[in-house]
Amino acid sequence: MNVINFLPNDYLERRHRQRANLIGLAIAAGTVVALGLIVGVMAIRDFAVSRTRSAIERQYAEASRQIEELTRLEEHKADLLRKVDLSAALLERVPRSLLLARLTNHLPAKTSLMVLTMKLEEVEMEATPKADKAAEDEDNPKTPRPSPKSGGKKDKANTVKVKQYAFRLDGLAPTDVEVAEFLARLSADPFFQDVNLQFSEEFSYQEGVRLRRFQLSFRLNPDADKAWEPTAASAPAPVKGKS
Repeated sequence: MNVINFLPNDYLERRHRQRANLIGLAIAAGTVVALGLIVGVMAIRDFAVSRTRSAIERQYAEASRQIEELTRLEEHKADLLRKVDLSAALLERVPRSLLLARLTNHLPAKTSLMVLTMKLEEVEMEATPKADKAAEDEDNPKTPRPSPKSGGKKDKANTVKVKQYAFRLDGLAPTDVEVAEFLARLSADPFFQDVNLQFSEEFSYQEGVRLRRFQLSFRLNPDADKAWEPTAASAPAPVKGKS
């Protein structure tokens, strides 16, 4: 069946052209809207990222401030500890005059003290368990004891570092008898410990006079301040013995 169109050809062309223009405008409008949405989403994302970055930067700044504050506190703490150690080192638990008096009174006859040096040293000492705890373990048989298969880790004494005053004494004596007597007197004194003879040698002091030069090393007893009575006389009585 043939359809006869009575519309003119130019009208049909114009109508097709308008339809094409409308379709093109619709596509352009859709593209613009899509681009606007994409730009909006990117702007929103950039804004969120900038806010997150600002929050992270503030957190970093706060953390840096706290670290600086902690560093200052640590430095202040170290300075206080250094001052405490210095004050403890300068504090004399026993007066030096009392120590020198005891050393002088312990000297045998015809024995002289030439040089005495003192310095603060850090030594390791064994931390032994308390005696009452051991007695309690013996009285209570139900107390679990370490098995011999444990390798002796619990029986091993711990060591602690303490600061003690170390002395070095140089002197002169006629014979080894006076040196041994002086060594025995210092060993018996509760103020001193670890008394050792470093050397003792004979030398010619003058023409026809020969003496012995000796050196002793010892430490100040940590409990020397307990044995010292400030109200008593500063110098102890001379030790009786052979002179």
